[in-house]
Amino acid sequence: MAKLKTGDKIRQVAAELFHKYGFEKTSMDDIAHLAHKAKRSIYYHFGNKEELYCTSVRQELENIQSQLQLVVQDDTQKVLPRLKQYLLLRVELMADAKAVIAAMKDRQLAANTYRFEELGRIYNSFAAWEHTLFRNVWFAKPTDEPETVVEQQATAFADMLQITLNGLTHSFFVEGKYEEYKNSYALLVNLIVNSVFQNFTQLYQNQNQQ
Repeated sequence: MAKLKTGDKIRQVAAELFHKYGFEKTSMDDIAHLAHKAKRSIYYHFGNKEELYCTSVRQELENIQSQLQLVVQDDTQKVLPRLKQYLLLRVELMADAKAVIAAMKDRQLAANTYRFEELGRIYNSFAAWEHTLFRNVWFAKPTDEPETVVEQQATAFADMLQITLNGLTHSFFVEGKYEEYKNSYALLVNLIVNSVFQNFTQLYQNQNQQ
């Protein structure tokens, strides 16, 4: 196994501590001790604890995005199986993203506001990327609907799927229910994807006719 570079090692240790104790209760001394690095080495790579925290979250989300992108680009699978694989892999990657989970918990404690503006930008960037991806999934679905209707449906579908995922992510990692429910998550993914594609267009049409 390749040895981690100093900056990566510091981020990894910091993520573990942020996840275990939260941002406030994790000190730079704690990180230096666990990483077996001098504190000046941490400040050489990261200006302060806030920068280290935000960088750790960004790095984990970028890693998640790059791995999910491989699923998106796998055109050997049809759209629905690819979406299911994406959703299954997404939760596995999130489960290992210690800094991301720490930030989710911090956000919950702060009444759903991000601790730092930079964290908000990082999360919003990932959310925007994923929203576009989900819209493209809907566009791949054969339909005779007018283009304007498909645009509206695609946006609503992406919104609904993100709301569902955000709720599940909160339940799994903020409320700590992942271990309890992870074995049934594959069944839930099948239910979500199949029911959405079978019923969403009709539900959307009925809503617009009211």
